[in-house]
Amino acid sequence: MITFTFAGDESGDTSFNFEKGASRYFVITVIATPSPEDLRDLLEKLRHESGLAQNYEFGFRKLSAERLRNRVFTALSQADFDAWAILVDKAKLAEAYKGMSGLDFYLYFVTELIARIPSEKRAGGTLILDQYGYPDQTKEELKRILKARNIAHGFRRISIRRSQSEPLIQIADLIAGAIWRRDTHNDTGAYETIERKIKKMLLYGN
Repeated sequence: MITFTFAGDESGDTSFNFEKGASRYFVITVIATPSPEDLRDLLEKLRHESGLAQNYEFGFRKLSAERLRNRVFTALSQADFDAWAILVDKAKLAEAYKGMSGLDFYLYFVTELIARIPSEKRAGGTLILDQYGYPDQTKEELKRILKARNIAHGFRRISIRRSQSEPLIQIADLIAGAIWRRDTHNDTGAYETIERKIKKMLLYGN
């Protein structure tokens, strides 16, 4: 049986304090691949070909140079992975969401997205999430919310890592960032390049 490695990251923030610069949109993206080492090697190749430092961390907001951004997203469009995403319009959410802690808000939508990924694809896989707060707390809270929501995740292993040390999280960040920029700045260039990789995108707040 083919097993998949999943990695997730977010774009935007969980705050509702729009007057002080909170983002209107919040995006969670999870990618899945049967060939995680191939994706890690892809980013290493991109670093080398682009003359970037060996420890350069790919992140959407760092790709301000159009030529580099185009090169990266063209390579991703040809890579072996699928993606699922949730786009949250925080300005249109019900009041109940505003009472959540940042971690609870984040994990609520992580679990919402997990539940929408086909169970047969999740079975026996590995889930890697970007570090959000304290890793042990995030992992335990994730398991608690999955259980409370009666979501049988099916993963063999769940881990929390820093994005700098995990290229798969960096790819999830790039996809999330492309979605976030599409709706925040009406800039569709990067999104259109990888749109076909997104199997499902859920909208909240519309």
